[in-house]
Amino acid sequence: MIKLRNLWLVIKDQGPPSRFWRNLRKGHMKGLRSKRSHFNHNGKTKVMYNTKASAIKAANAMRKKRGFYFSNYKCLYCDGYHIGKNSQNKKKLDENGQ
Repeated sequence: MIKLRNLWLVIKDQGPPSRFWRNLRKGHMKGLRSKRSHFNHNGKTKVMYNTKASAIKAANAMRKKRGFYFSNYKCLYCDGYHIGKNSQNKKKLDENGQ
């Protein structure tokens, strides 16, 4: 169940209001409503990071390990952050992270 407090934190996590509205308009936030934002493809809950800083650190480690860009996001369903990749960032990165 979506927590109202987390809805506010998700909006706040998007940064300036202009970025929030742009992401909403372009459909970049559709995935946040999905149960898959909290559960993986096996139906198990994703790893929860208590702080944004720890999620960023984990995303950077996954990028180095897998060669893909991983983003972090505030979860609507729990009080933590998760990391993931979307269809726009599934291409392999070079050694410079580009």
